[in-house]
Amino acid sequence: MRVQLRSLAAALAVLFLMAAGSKARAADLLYVTLADDTIVRYDTTGNNGTAIAATAVVFANTNLNVPFGLAFDASGNLHAANLNDNTISKFDPAGAYLGNIATNLNSPYGLAFDSSGNLYAANSGDGTISKFNSTGAFLSDINTNLNTPIGLAFDASGNLYAANFNDNTISKFDPAGAYLSNITTNLSGPGGLAFDVSGNLYAANFNGNSISKFDSTGAYLSNITLTLNSPLGLAFDSSGNLYVANVGGNTISKFDPSGTYLTSWSTGAAPRYLAFQPVPEPSTYALGAIASGVMAFVARRRRSRRT
Repeated sequence: MRVQLRSLAAALAVLFLMAAGSKARAADLLYVTLADDTIVRYDTTGNNGTAIAATAVVFANTNLNVPFGLAFDASGNLHAANLNDNTISKFDPAGAYLGNIATNLNSPYGLAFDSSGNLYAANSGDGTISKFNSTGAFLSDINTNLNTPIGLAFDASGNLYAANFNDNTISKFDPAGAYLSNITTNLSGPGGLAFDVSGNLYAANFNGNSISKFDSTGAYLSNITLTLNSPLGLAFDSSGNLYVANVGGNTISKFDPSGTYLTSWSTGAAPRYLAFQPVPEPSTYALGAIASGVMAFVARRRRSRRT
């Protein structure tokens, strides 16, 4: 009996590792809006820029009109903000066009989903942030303490951060949309925003060719400057590596979690915003694999008892 239990434990450990590996692989698919009105996907598993560039696949090249911000919903559908025609296009996980949002938008840039599945769009044209429910119906606007917002991100507590390009600030709002405070230091044309796993906020300084890092209270920590040329979009992969879209250099730069430069690659047309494909939590895979393993083990034991 003890031998059987040890065998079961070993088998389940292998299944768990396989499940975790599957999750990490999927999380390393990077989506990028380009200046040629396409969305391209890269497999960023490796640290070699040439190898990453070779994985390029066109995800979508229709129903896009100067696309910028990208955001995935919980079902894996990708949303893209179209600056020129004031719409947000929606694509399924295979890249098929599903429809668009065409109300209460004014030169939309950054996009972000909250934990309830509501979509937020930064309207650079009129200095507002529009909120839509999961079906695309308009819910409300945030219209205070904003000045050409172009980047959005939520922290772990559900607070919304908006990068104000024109006045070099980042505004913070609570989950209800009430203004809380702002960050006003070490910013120069802030655009893309992203949080790391420790809750630190990163902001791409388009005019300053740098990325500023702030702690969870908004205090400035440090910056990144290597290989950056008009940086805009930011995104973290499953290993905590940071990716930066360099609009001026037509490249994407990759940095490790400590901010050390790793590699970069050319995108041809200028990259704008970035988003990684979301996947279920590791527990979803692990529990499914463990359940299957347990059921198979129990079935074998029952068969052995009958014989």
